[in-house]
Amino acid sequence: MNVFFILFILIGLAGYILPVPALIWAWVRWWNAKPRFTPKRWRRISAFGGLTLASLLGLSVLFVMDVMDRWSGLSDDSFVLLAAIGFTGSIFAQVLSLIGNGPARLPASLASFGLASFWFMDT
Repeated sequence: MNVFFILFILIGLAGYILPVPALIWAWVRWWNAKPRFTPKRWRRISAFGGLTLASLLGLSVLFVMDVMDRWSGLSDDSFVLLAAIGFTGSIFAQVLSLIGNGPARLPASLASFGLASFWFMDT
């Protein structure tokens, strides 16, 4: 088998399987952390911003799927624009979660990677 084919399959699996469990794991870790904002607050706020952005991007995936189901799809230009926004936002959420610190850092970065993989695979 070709190495690129295997890599393509792994990225696809990451995009479709990884975001939902990682977001649930991140929110549970964030909710159970006490205190949520400690000294060096900006790093915790950065991780929380990455988690929030990844969650909003996950909701946007559901919105795009709903629009495509109800209204017989989007035009190609609209879908490419939404995919570009989703991919860029996922990369930004990835950077925020990697800069940040706290209990939700790892799961938020995994969710961001999964969403970036999803938007990459869907375009």
